[in-house]
Amino acid sequence: MKAKRTRGTRRNAHTAFKATALLLVLLARDYCAADPAIAPGAPRKVAEGAVLTERDQIRHRVFELAGAGSPQLALEEARKRPDSFAVKDLMQIEALLVSGEVRWGRQQALASDDADRLAQSAAALEHIDAFLTRIPDGDDYADVRRSAQADRVEALQCLGRMKDAVMQYEALLYANGPLPARVHAAAGEAYTYLDSPRQAAPAYERALKTPLEPIKPSAEPHALKRIDVEEGLFFAYLDAGRSDDAQAFLQSTKKSTPVYADLSGHAEEVNEDYGRVRKLEAQYLLYTDRTREGIAALDALRQDAPFDASLISARSDAALVQERPRQAQKLYQDTLVDHPGDIETLAGLGKTEIELYQYDRAEAINAEFADRFPDSNTVKNFQRGFEAYKSAQLIVEGNGQKGNSALADNDWGIDTQRYSQPIANYWRVFAHNFSGRADTGDGSSTSRVRNGIGGDFRYYGFDAAAEVDHSTGPHAYTGVAGTVALQPNDHWKFSAGIDTNDNSLPWKAYQAGVTGRTASAAARWQFDDYRYFDLSYGVSRYSDTNLHQQWNGTWYERLFNTPKYEISMWVDLDTNGNTLANTAYFNPHRDMAAQVTTMFQWTPWRNVDKSFSQRVYATAGGYRQTSLGNSLLWEVRLEQAWQLGTRASLAYGVGVASQRFDTSRETSKLIYLNLDMPL
Repeated sequence: MKAKRTRGTRRNAHTAFKATALLLVLLARDYCAADPAIAPGAPRKVAEGAVLTERDQIRHRVFELAGAGSPQLALEEARKRPDSFAVKDLMQIEALLVSGEVRWGRQQALASDDADRLAQSAAALEHIDAFLTRIPDGDDYADVRRSAQADRVEALQCLGRMKDAVMQYEALLYANGPLPARVHAAAGEAYTYLDSPRQAAPAYERALKTPLEPIKPSAEPHALKRIDVEEGLFFAYLDAGRSDDAQAFLQSTKKSTPVYADLSGHAEEVNEDYGRVRKLEAQYLLYTDRTREGIAALDALRQDAPFDASLISARSDAALVQERPRQAQKLYQDTLVDHPGDIETLAGLGKTEIELYQYDRAEAINAEFADRFPDSNTVKNFQRGFEAYKSAQLIVEGNGQKGNSALADNDWGIDTQRYSQPIANYWRVFAHNFSGRADTGDGSSTSRVRNGIGGDFRYYGFDAAAEVDHSTGPHAYTGVAGTVALQPNDHWKFSAGIDTNDNSLPWKAYQAGVTGRTASAAARWQFDDYRYFDLSYGVSRYSDTNLHQQWNGTWYERLFNTPKYEISMWVDLDTNGNTLANTAYFNPHRDMAAQVTTMFQWTPWRNVDKSFSQRVYATAGGYRQTSLGNSLLWEVRLEQAWQLGTRASLAYGVGVASQRFDTSRETSKLIYLNLDMPL
């Protein structure tokens, strides 16, 4: 959550503490050098009445300035007296100045959304690079060099130069020396931005365990807090598919986080960090697809903090996961009333507007972000989604079967659609090709190729497409097709379509020269991501005068899921009717089928928005054909599915199915592939 914008310089108490410790060591070194009887590093007491030399007084005053948080002034004073300060003394003071500039840059970046929010970090990086060129070679200056390089990791991360940041960090790790906690934390954020959670997790773990400059409680705004690192590690575990580690770490963090705030001055005030841990508990449920439980947990938290922007943003994210984009949009918009400019909320709103085809609004948010937030992972994810929307799109559906002689001994088909980039936000043109072939069991085969071109229009929940197509071969035919869909709210979606050159006729009908015209309508009522109901109707008039009608109803229910496993169920009821008898293709006067399909899904690998899942589908049901009675049907399929990133997916599978057609039972083997990806 971003705080209100601030102006001016904040002094970092941690920097002052570090400066004091270092410069006291320098003082002790000087005094020890002056008196060989005193061991190096041991404290020295000045005898009562003793008078410090002018050199000692100057050094003491400069060290006090640096220790009080004014390394810039201390450095200026030290440079005026080269007789009192060695080169390394000056560089150690300058290293403190550099460290303070980097921290100030981080504060400015977190406190401001202005165009110059990264100006201080850019200046700090420029100073570091110039400073590193002036540090002499050799082991005597190794500590100064390493300190500047560590600060460089932070500056690079703050500026969004994540690849450079991790390269510098890995070079420092390779040198096998200790690093401050803040440097490990900055590297963890850089790895997270680069979608490398398996590298981010160890960096965050080092930040929590390192003894060098560990993270300590601070009341200063935007100071790095332990809970910041713990939250980063928690999500790194989840993004890497280590859900068990995430849950165990969350429980450990909850036990170690005080319920009440020690620095608040109010004994009964709940610790903000503890509230964040409870929010992480709710987000864990959402992240592992237990949406209902996660929403209930977030709603309970919002009763205690109704205006907390981060809680409202998380609740809005949950509505989007629940497949209720309009509810999510309303929550995001309400949040922006009280927290205008909140980055997390704006990015979530933009993502929702892409889902609702409100592309002009999403484009406005994208323009508002521009390149001002190269350090924000949330902004990066939104911009990645926006770029996917702006890309061309390829959709490929392929399938084949062998062994069902009632339809065809074997057949295959590939349906390909390639969409252009958006035109005026809402329009796309597309090319559509279908190619297929079938062996029909009589020693001959038939093929079908249909090419089409058309346009697609998506606007504020409304989706329409139209194409002109032409099929080739001895029974070539030119036709038109169109679809329209409307989603008036989060629960209902209606669609309709026509096709005067139908691609779904039986293969033996095409072989006989039959063509078809089809109209269809469908409605879906979706409660949430756990449950929906579909109802559809289609009617086709074939060129041989046959009238084919079909009704279908589907109930979907997610029954069980954990971070790696899911069980879902579909119940399907459908019936078909035809008016023409004794045709060359399978054409019962009336048939009905009722079937239940269960799916078991196992997801063994996950990396941020990419994943790999294996699914097993098992279908069993009954089939009734007029005048022939009842029979059983079954099907088993094995599928592998890859989520390849934003709006990119690949699924393929094989299966075996058995069903009676007319008087004979047919057992067929299935294969299919579906690809959807931006280009």
